[in-house]
Amino acid sequence: MGAQPDGVGERDGGPPAPRWCLPAVVLAAVVGLALMTDTAWRISATYDEVTYLEIGATWWRTGEQARISRMGTPLSFWKLQQVPVLWLLDRVGRSELIDDPIGHQAELLPLVRVGALWVWLAGLGLTAWWSRRLYGPRAMALSAWFFALGPNLLAHGSLVTMELPLLAAGTAVFLCFWRFLTSGRPRDFWLAAGLAGLAFSCKFTAVLLPPILGLAWWVQEVREGRRGPVAAALTVARGMAGFVLVMVLADLVVTGFAVLPLSARPGQGHPSLPARWAGGLTRAVETPVPQDWVGFANQMLRQKTGGASYLLGERRTLGWWYYYFVALAVKVPLTFGVVFLVRCGAAARERWPARDSLIPIAIAAFLLATALGSSRNYGLRYLLPLAPLAIVWVSALAERPDWLRFVAWAGLLGPAVAVAATHPDELTYFNALAGGRAGGRAVLADSNLDWGQGLKALARLQRSRPELADLTTYYFGNTEPWRYGVAGTCHVVDAGGLRPALPATFSAATPFVAVSASLQYGPWGPAGYFQSLEGVRPYAWTDDTTLAVYWTADIPGFDRPGQ
Repeated sequence: MGAQPDGVGERDGGPPAPRWCLPAVVLAAVVGLALMTDTAWRISATYDEVTYLEIGATWWRTGEQARISRMGTPLSFWKLQQVPVLWLLDRVGRSELIDDPIGHQAELLPLVRVGALWVWLAGLGLTAWWSRRLYGPRAMALSAWFFALGPNLLAHGSLVTMELPLLAAGTAVFLCFWRFLTSGRPRDFWLAAGLAGLAFSCKFTAVLLPPILGLAWWVQEVREGRRGPVAAALTVARGMAGFVLVMVLADLVVTGFAVLPLSARPGQGHPSLPARWAGGLTRAVETPVPQDWVGFANQMLRQKTGGASYLLGERRTLGWWYYYFVALAVKVPLTFGVVFLVRCGAAARERWPARDSLIPIAIAAFLLATALGSSRNYGLRYLLPLAPLAIVWVSALAERPDWLRFVAWAGLLGPAVAVAATHPDELTYFNALAGGRAGGRAVLADSNLDWGQGLKALARLQRSRPELADLTTYYFGNTEPWRYGVAGTCHVVDAGGLRPALPATFSAATPFVAVSASLQYGPWGPAGYFQSLEGVRPYAWTDDTTLAVYWTADIPGFDRPGQ
């Protein structure tokens, strides 16, 4: 395992850090936490949050957790987020919230969201600390503010989903592996491997960590001239084999050595198995294995079959290789994109120093993997693990003595304006390239815009516009709109294709009809079902733009039974 000099930020001596840098980090953390706390109470449940809430409460009471793995989901992220609040609720005599999590979701979910903000805070702290060690104290301050004002980080930081636990754990992995590359200390290597096991149990995207880190290690070995390409490849292969072994063991420890058979129907026969090998294969699929492996296998099956996706007015099942590049172009504040390109240009002129080569390699490799390997295009959230890397990368400009320092700080303007314009609805943020939030409806859907979070906004709209109480709502999500105060008739469509009591044609017996963006524009509504809305101007919008309300008299040929 090779070693090289520590990064600039690790050198002893030199001028002392400016006194304002650490308070700037603390202030950034306070601002971010305040914004997300506000959001946690002002938006309804996003897709899957209700399911995670129910699974967490059931596990807390009974220990049962097989359902989550059958869904293709790991075991740890929801525990990290929910356990502090569930423990506290039992201690303060509010056990009824846990006993009926679905019935009390409007009260319980915001509490769990706020209780899980420590995960976002850990991500900010790791990002700022890495910038400090790599570049210096001014870089630390800049990275903290980019993190705290990033609309996509704020949007997902206030939700109880797997995105932020993976981001925090993944950042810790990259930080430790960077320390290994710069110092050669084996303990940093093995710590990174252990943290990778935690990351895997937060989201299975962490399976990309070993090949990405191995590539960065190999590039450094060859670039520094310590070994030739073949010898470096052999060294890296041996090291990463150990890395993967520790990663697997760490996942087992984190999950409490939980096991589950691959088969969801043990003892009932498996007619889909080839008859010639049915006996041996049956024993294999009915033998308990580490439970996260079962979840991973189910997720791989879903990846293979693809999923309903939407991009620029088109629907597909297997997605587009360029989907995430479009998402980056329209969901990232433009000024941050400019600062990132400036940083890349400066690095190219200086031939990326070895101390930070891990970052651009990891970003490029991750983007390549998503372009080539993802068949389920659902949202920019799949790229969120790259956000800390990009932030650390651009923070280097804050330590420069030239005009580029001012460019870096000016880059905060875009995120600040984005948050000011969209809060508490950062999830619906789109930049000017997409035409803002209204234009974004025709570009992307699902968790980029409408993830089912607009029910509280719709209830607020009905309270402010009494005529909208007589309303039919076509809602994308997996909870009942009445739980958040929405009045009228409601049709719920979920991502599993379940449409109970959905009319054969788009219709309503009320004077007004509301439609979720992910149904009207995205992939989840029946094909052509909402075609009559094309070109019709909405009567009103929810303040987060996720639901558009139409006066049925304005819709050509609309079916109005009983009118």
